[in-house]
Amino acid sequence: MHSKLTGYGPEIEYSPEVINNDYTLGGFARLETLLKNEKSKIQDATLILDAGDFLMGSLFHVAEQKTGFQLHLMKKMGYDYITLGNHEFDFGPETLADILNKAEEKGGYPNIVCSNIIFDKTSKADDKLEKIYDEGKIKPYSIINKNGLKIAVFGIMGIDASNVAPAKKPVKFENPEESAEKMVKLLKSKYHPDLIICLSHSGEYPSPDGKSYYGEDIELAKKVSGIDIIISGHTHVETPEPIKIGKTYIVQTGCYVHNLGEINLNVKNGVITKFNFRLIPVDDKIKGNLEVHNAIEKQKEFINKNYLSKLGLTYLTKIGELTFNLKRDYKNLKNSNLGPFVADADKYYMKEKGINCDFSMVASGTIRENLLKGQRGIQTVPDAFRVMSLGKGYDNIPGYPLAKIYISAKEVKKLSEIIVMSRPKGGDGYLYTSGIKIYINPKKMMLRKVEKIELNGKELDYSKKNKKLYSIAADTYLLSFIGRIKKMSHGLVKIVPKDINGNPVTDMKNQLIDINPNKVGIQEAKEWIALIEFMKSFKKGDENLPVIPDKYKKGDESLVEITN
Repeated sequence: MHSKLTGYGPEIEYSPEVINNDYTLGGFARLETLLKNEKSKIQDATLILDAGDFLMGSLFHVAEQKTGFQLHLMKKMGYDYITLGNHEFDFGPETLADILNKAEEKGGYPNIVCSNIIFDKTSKADDKLEKIYDEGKIKPYSIINKNGLKIAVFGIMGIDASNVAPAKKPVKFENPEESAEKMVKLLKSKYHPDLIICLSHSGEYPSPDGKSYYGEDIELAKKVSGIDIIISGHTHVETPEPIKIGKTYIVQTGCYVHNLGEINLNVKNGVITKFNFRLIPVDDKIKGNLEVHNAIEKQKEFINKNYLSKLGLTYLTKIGELTFNLKRDYKNLKNSNLGPFVADADKYYMKEKGINCDFSMVASGTIRENLLKGQRGIQTVPDAFRVMSLGKGYDNIPGYPLAKIYISAKEVKKLSEIIVMSRPKGGDGYLYTSGIKIYINPKKMMLRKVEKIELNGKELDYSKKNKKLYSIAADTYLLSFIGRIKKMSHGLVKIVPKDINGNPVTDMKNQLIDINPNKVGIQEAKEWIALIEFMKSFKKGDENLPVIPDKYKKGDESLVEITN
């Protein structure tokens, strides 16, 4: 759900009190109406479940550490069991513990199950979360009786999810298949449940032909018998029909509260005799629950007062107008126009602050949401924040900070080859750039395709004789991977991030961009702020708001194919 408490795009058009007047999707007020409707049908035989990444992705997550608002709201809405996703660890295990403790002060949070979490006995950095686990407020599994059935619920964190959660340290996660196998064996021998449900933050993907699925949860179902249902998360995939592997059913609802998944089933003698699944759209046909809506509106006031006012903004500050959609489409990343827009915004922001960078980079995986024109095209602060909502800076302000590193001309060539090599793979590692244009011969061998490089319109001499260093601006999350390119390329490519003096960078914190050196400390640059400032720079239209120019209707043009 990624803290999408309000409807998706544009924020200013979301009006859950009224039906059939906007195109927005999602929102907890609408979701609450659906949940109440479903529970009213069979109150004593309803379970409400979530497979992780319920936090992180909107301005609401900014205030969770101080308020515990969303987690307590989820408890009030009737969530029975949830598991942890990688984004629950975006701010580290101790911040997650603070969020849980604050929600507990408000009156509690849903039951959390996670069977493969491993705490570090030698480190104090996860002690607060470990204490919550030891107190039984996070459990490896739980047993519940519903309508005469004994149901076991457990949760796991997947391999990829764990790998993309660097801030989880020193917390680790056991191999999910091994953990699930032990859990099923324990549950069957000790409790003899009628039904075993796994909340798996692992996921699956549709195959290219659209006829099947692949991924961690598919393999989990194949290798671990005895799981009746896998409620899947992490990959943001919608399964309109349940996937059945052996006797295991797998379902996933997509993301961002766009759908509520409903399973209606019968169990007899420990065997599922009926399994019906459907996705219920959470859209403008549903009138939102006013109690939930009003609580969320009050939380917006808290965010305005405690966070946005310090930046001279409010939740509904208008920042620009769209006449077309800016989107990141995983199926067609090359022709997605949002990535180049974000990269240009970063470079523009640096220049406006008097900071030179030769080129900027943005990874598609850190772009979390699209900018949609909707009915009126008006964009506000939360729309921009949702696009680049991940992470937190060293200043505790949300958003990964922008930093700058230096590499040699020869390393720019190597990095360009890596960019070219990664493009066909797509996914989170697809890199968008601003300020660099790469000319390639697609017929040549891997790591030999780049024929020419232009930096800001000038051809780069990437021969050994050019000793000049060139600067790259990107968020700290992306830049941290550049030093790992040697490992990622199996030793074929080595790039050493350097400071302005050519010394190897050992701590990315030392490379943070300071947008106001005249103030004490480092005033960190954030990509969501860069987006806001970039939007404000354009010529105003009829609504007296800056209008995004038509040139951004085009996709990624940083790679040019040439043949000799």
